[in-house]
Amino acid sequence: MTLEIESSVAATFAAQLHTAFRVAHVGTTIEIELVEVADGSTSRQVSFSLLFRGPQQPLLAQQIYSFEHDRLGRFDLFIVPVKQDTHGVYYEAVFNRLIEPPPGAHERA
Repeated sequence: MTLEIESSVAATFAAQLHTAFRVAHVGTTIEIELVEVADGSTSRQVSFSLLFRGPQQPLLAQQIYSFEHDRLGRFDLFIVPVKQDTHGVYYEAVFNRLIEPPPGAHERA
């Protein structure tokens, strides 16, 4: 199963809060946990962010990784390390896309 990341919304991930995601990294797999979903979407724009927590090592560099989740399936995601504390390293993924108006909506305005 493959997740269509281009059409995902915050609720897609909110239902998977505090579950493990497997990230392919240099011939091995690292488990990271989804710890926060922040939704700033409006009627015109999908805008949300995901915060994952992973182990102290290895540190995942800012780049696109292949993710896998038991319920969501496989997908590629660009993550950025944003902070580190005694619990691990935190990675963020940010989504922003305009919502296309229905066909003919511009003609009615």
